[in-house]
Amino acid sequence: MHIVATIRVRDRLYDKSGELNRITTVLLVLATLFVCLRFWARYISLARYGFDDWMIVAALVRAFTFILGALNYAAIAHGLGRHADTVLMDDLVAFFKILLAAECIYITAVLLVKLSLLLMYRRLFPLREFKICLAILAAIVISWWIAILAVCIFQCSPISKAWLPWIEGTCINLKASFIGNAIPNILTDVAILCIPFRPVWKLHVTIAQRLSICFIFSLGSFVLFASIYRFTTIVEINLSDTTWTLAKSSMWSVVEVACGVICACLPTLRPLMVKISYQFGSLTNSKAAHSDSNNRSRAPTELVTIGGTNWGKPREKHFQRLQNEGDNYGTQAC
Repeated sequence: MHIVATIRVRDRLYDKSGELNRITTVLLVLATLFVCLRFWARYISLARYGFDDWMIVAALVRAFTFILGALNYAAIAHGLGRHADTVLMDDLVAFFKILLAAECIYITAVLLVKLSLLLMYRRLFPLREFKICLAILAAIVISWWIAILAVCIFQCSPISKAWLPWIEGTCINLKASFIGNAIPNILTDVAILCIPFRPVWKLHVTIAQRLSICFIFSLGSFVLFASIYRFTTIVEINLSDTTWTLAKSSMWSVVEVACGVICACLPTLRPLMVKISYQFGSLTNSKAAHSDSNNRSRAPTELVTIGGTNWGKPREKHFQRLQNEGDNYGTQAC
């Protein structure tokens, strides 16, 4: 028995695999780059590495780069991005096996990114009430992960029917399970995006600083956008042509996880940005001082001495600023 789709002849051989490969590669590189920058920022600020740092590494290395990315490449090789009736039967079997594994890995990667953000919030705002809210949200996220993982693994009876759909047995509605996965994912994204704003607004800093910190945290809204857009692509899935109609959803799954990793790293990059801006400013000042020195050396002597102008070197003052953990992220605990 062959799985075929009712399609128009003119686009039977259309292939999205090249586009999917390019997007996956670019996102893997960007996510890896931002995790490296995160650890560099922690290193130059002499800050301790925390559980949130290692959680984001787990999301990148174990669940995303080497597993989710590899599975996406494998799915493309076995038919993702092509119409089902142009894919060989052996490739279809392999594709459905990969799809089952990718579902499990995707939700695990999303879980790790969410937990990394919650742990970072816990480190930034060590307030008892806030910690309780974070613990409740973490419990909800972990419960969602356990439930969806069980649904992914046991979606068919027998389990092998998930990749051999023509054998005897029953399966849940795959499209409905994807939607049931996406809705709690979006809701927890909204909660995680909004939860730091209240403690940020209570910080003893200027309004401008509070707004800038809120802006940094709000950059995570792109992950929310990716989750919502991915949900719209799930609604468009046609189970009679899964390899073709699932391509966009698969791509946005990778986009969502990659953006989650990147956005989880952005608030930690302040020490690196400060160092770069300081070095750039020092270079600019050095060039300006050198230019000013040259101009003075070319000027007539009487311009220097008239009026008893003192060209001595001004006295320098040195300050040392003590930082707490919040300073590494651009915040200061109440």
